[in-house]
Amino acid sequence: MRSQIILFLFASLSSAASAQSLSGPVEGFIFDAPTESLRAVNGIAGSATFGPAVVSGVEYGSVAPNKNYAIAFEDGHCLFVSGLGSGHVSTAPLAGVFGQPDGAVWSSDGTVAILYSFSGNWIQTVAGMPKASRANTYRNLSVLGGSLSAVAADLDGQQIAIAVHGPKGGVYLTKLNQEFIPLVEMENPIALSFSENGTNLYALDGAALKLTAITISDFASQVLSLTGLRDPIAILAGHDTANQPVVFVASGTDRLACVYNLASQKIETTIRLGFQPTGLQDLGPNSFVIGSRSKLGDPLWLFSTAPRPAVYFVRSEEHTSELQSLTNL
Repeated sequence: MRSQIILFLFASLSSAASAQSLSGPVEGFIFDAPTESLRAVNGIAGSATFGPAVVSGVEYGSVAPNKNYAIAFEDGHCLFVSGLGSGHVSTAPLAGVFGQPDGAVWSSDGTVAILYSFSGNWIQTVAGMPKASRANTYRNLSVLGGSLSAVAADLDGQQIAIAVHGPKGGVYLTKLNQEFIPLVEMENPIALSFSENGTNLYALDGAALKLTAITISDFASQVLSLTGLRDPIAILAGHDTANQPVVFVASGTDRLACVYNLASQKIETTIRLGFQPTGLQDLGPNSFVIGSRSKLGDPLWLFSTAPRPAVYFVRSEEHTSELQSLTNL
């Protein structure tokens, strides 16, 4: 499959003030680790720029998908942040959170977040957002005999899946804080994603380099081949431009972004990347963060699914906007 790289260069913005005065659509909000802040990605796929920090001094943060609120940690304290992009951002203490997590995943509707710690081997659900945020009891996962490697939630967060790495590794499901139900044995599960309607769960096997599709109603499973990928690291279930169910796959050292068609059980689109992807994280209605920033000067890489699959970057700090779009022929 051939690919073509189209490079667009945009004119430099004259000053920081002019950069901050830009108005227009907001693609989404992110936690930006190098600046320790929550900030907007302004514009749309192909012409996006970084906005200024809206909440600073944040050690970690996670924004609800397609929402204007987030969970953040400042000086070790958990905060619920609301009003992002409104000009009236507010923060409130969120009591009962066990500790600072390594990450968080959200239900698609943004009402539930699951905080997780790989190092501490625990998860904790924060529910009732945005109006009545509350932290539920944290759950230590050491009883499962392995170490936490991935977490996923369905549409409303009523179903939570976890992956456990180790000799007794596998994928587990819990509903409404009930006991964990084993779904499938897998020594090295590294990523999970629910289908958009919550009827299926997809698990990425880092040892076999295969995708397992699990039907939630009867726990039946099917193994799907990811032929051509040497280092798949992340998956995210969604739909393509024809509204057909697909699984987006990021592959690390071979630097690929793929669209896996579930009906044909084949990779239908492959995009070669000029960087190593870090994962797949929801940003806007049709975009994901596929390459996060680790230091100042790094670009933020975004994967857009409409009008066709493409990968582009947004550069910060310098007051310029540069766009690189990689599309398939």
